[in-house]
Amino acid sequence: MKRLFTILGVLIIAILSFSIAFASGEKIEENDAKSVETSKIEISGEIGNASSTTINNLTQKDKEIEEYTKALKGNKTNGTVLYYLKLARVYSYPIIFVLMVIASLNYFIIGNKKLEKKENGFRMLVTLIVGLIVFQILPLLFAVIVS
Repeated sequence: MKRLFTILGVLIIAILSFSIAFASGEKIEENDAKSVETSKIEISGEIGNASSTTINNLTQKDKEIEEYTKALKGNKTNGTVLYYLKLARVYSYPIIFVLMVIASLNYFIIGNKKLEKKENGFRMLVTLIVGLIVFQILPLLFAVIVS
C-alpha cells in the first residue's frame, strides 16, 4: 500500500510540474509572438543615416537578459548565464520528476525481484533529489556571488 501511495504521489507531482512548465512556456511564446509583430525596422530618410533607424526587434528573451545585465552591473555575460540558469530551474522540474517515477518503479516494484534494480533505483532517487536541489539553488547562488 505504501508503494502505491508513493507512486501516486510522484505521478501527481509530475503532472503538476508539467502544467507549471508548459504554462510558463506558453507565456514566453505569447510574448515572443507579440514582439515579432512589433519588430519592424523603420527607416526615415536615407538608408545610410543610422541615427534615424529605429529597431524594435527585442524579444522577451533579450529584454530579460538586458534586465539581468543591468542588475548585475552591466556585464552581459553574467546576465545571459543567469537567464539560462533560470530557464534550467523552470524546466528541471518535469524532467527530474519523470526520472523520479522511473527510479521509484525500479526501487519499489522491479527491485522486489532483482536486488540490482533496487540498488540502482535508490541511487537514482538520491541523485535526482540532489540534482533538483542544485538546479533550484544554482541561480540564487550565482546572483549572490556575482552581485
